[in-house]
Amino acid sequence: MVRVLAGKFSRAERIRQRQRIVLDDAALAPKTQCRYYNALRKGLPTVEKAKHMDHLDSLLCDWIRLMWKTGEPLLTIGDSLSALHFFVPATKRRIPHSWKLFGVWRRVEVPSRAPPLTLRIVRSLAAFELSLGNLEMACCLTLGFHCLLRTGELLALHLDDLLLGKSSGICTLQNTKTGVRHNAAEAISIEDVVVLELLQSLKIYRRQMHLTALPLWSGSGSQFRQRFAALCKHFGLCQHGFRPYSLRRGGATDLFQKTHSMELALLRGRWESCKVAKLYISDGLSHLPKLKMSPHTHSLFRKFYFLNPQDG
Repeated sequence: MVRVLAGKFSRAERIRQRQRIVLDDAALAPKTQCRYYNALRKGLPTVEKAKHMDHLDSLLCDWIRLMWKTGEPLLTIGDSLSALHFFVPATKRRIPHSWKLFGVWRRVEVPSRAPPLTLRIVRSLAAFELSLGNLEMACCLTLGFHCLLRTGELLALHLDDLLLGKSSGICTLQNTKTGVRHNAAEAISIEDVVVLELLQSLKIYRRQMHLTALPLWSGSGSQFRQRFAALCKHFGLCQHGFRPYSLRRGGATDLFQKTHSMELALLRGRWESCKVAKLYISDGLSHLPKLKMSPHTHSLFRKFYFLNPQDG
């Protein structure tokens, strides 16, 4: 989403700034727009069959039932209905049965949530990456876990977004999910010594190589996910289904275990809804007893692990 600076500008300056923005499109982030267009395209033939508004709900219900039978993911239905309301506001509150079917689907079909990573796993993966000289990946793993970052937020970070001290630091996030909603930047404290040392090492290296303009992760998003998958394979963790988002979920679960404070996890994870935070953390805790590791994995954990003095 393109954002402009508010200020005491002249009319000519405001006109120049606003030329880059279509006001209707600015309501949605580009990725959300793309999702909405793709989802609505699947439901549009059904919508076009409606001869009047009162006929729309029953047609959409038939379409939802068809999508259920043909194996369409739930996300398509939610995005289609939301997109319909966005592009045709008159449809709001006119398709109650369609939303009811969507709610039933969501209760019946358990979503595939990313299981939480543990501190031990993250530290071991990061130590292994550091042994290979992959300082970027080690920083991303530990920072994403410690600061409860969404994958997109992590990959968008630059070193200039990080203010690092000897015992603490600040990570500033631009254009985040909740930040865009409230037109404000967000910041998270960095209090883990291991994370700080890794980031400071990367900053020194980048300065020496004159690469300070690079993002924290200099590759593409797909390259990050591929490297993450390769790490899980090397450590024998594939059966657990970890994904990059597991860093955020694991960080929240670990924080709650240490502090027993749902409010602290809610604030650090920047969830607007306490209900959502509780769901994430409760579901994350339920996964922990299932994390059984093979002897091969345990041997790698013993070989590669960062010990933080703060951990005791």
